[in-house]
Amino acid sequence: MARLGIDATSVAPHGKGISRVQRRTVEALRALDRHELVVFARHPAELPGSVPVDERPALRWEQLAMPRAMRRHGLDAMLTWTERLPLGGGGRYVVWLFEPPTHRIRQNRIAGAPPYQRASDLVTLALWRRSLRGAAHVFAGSRATADALDRDAPVLYPGVDAEFAPSERRKEPYVFAILSGDPREDVEGALRVFRSVRGRLPFRGVTLRVAGGFRGPDEAGVEYLGRVPDGRLVELYQHASAYLETSRYEGFGFQALEALACGTPVVATAVTSLPEAVDGGGALCPPGGDECLVSELARLFEDAEHAERLRARGLEHAATFRWERVAETIAAAVDRVAGP
Repeated sequence: MARLGIDATSVAPHGKGISRVQRRTVEALRALDRHELVVFARHPAELPGSVPVDERPALRWEQLAMPRAMRRHGLDAMLTWTERLPLGGGGRYVVWLFEPPTHRIRQNRIAGAPPYQRASDLVTLALWRRSLRGAAHVFAGSRATADALDRDAPVLYPGVDAEFAPSERRKEPYVFAILSGDPREDVEGALRVFRSVRGRLPFRGVTLRVAGGFRGPDEAGVEYLGRVPDGRLVELYQHASAYLETSRYEGFGFQALEALACGTPVVATAVTSLPEAVDGGGALCPPGGDECLVSELARLFEDAEHAERLRARGLEHAATFRWERVAETIAAAVDRVAGP
């Protein structure tokens, strides 16, 4: 039985996104029980039985401590989500990459990131393509990401957690959005689209509920909820009449897919991975296409049969994203990499 290390250093209490992906991957691989797992975590209480990682910053763990851990624990392979693999120390690495770092680095530069972050970004730019060429196997989290890489990278989509499921409760007349204030989200566009929808449907009492770290100007019909726990997040997805996604760039559309799994149609921009996440469970519009977004959102409130068709398609699409399939696919790659 091969010994597989898992770099789960992004797992954190109440973590979402890549934290959730790493956590569920560990759980799914443990349930599969095909390999002997050694899990490395910065918050070991979140993953019982894991090996604590204290090295800071992340670059020190990736370049120095991770290859030492490979040798110390006699690992046949290491599964990681970083694009900065060790330049020395050997070892076989299986990488699952959700987006190339170039867009993130460009946004950091525009936002005026602090000196350490800028220095880290320069190291990443120097390393990441060479690093991935040295990986034993690379998975891309979406077709959009695979197309951005200069090596063969089969697409591996994440699963959807079981708690993201539809409710029998009747839908409420609100649009749901998750916004952090990241420039890629086009928060101004989301607010602008909502205002137009509210003006088009003045007698329906349509509101916008926003979860996440972003808080914009107080205005009629908009409720800023801040960061919400997972249980509340599921309820917000379930009871919304629509989920609005105005992002200009997504390595993978986690939130759009979670909305579909909860039985809520999505109206989104047709950029990067969002068409893959939404598929037939919603409407896709060009970035900056306010008229299209307004029209498609309004139609979900005006045409119940159309909304129900999208809801059914979305549930069918979301059901194909299973953590069991993720574990089987990773395990098969590890078998090939580790050898007999």
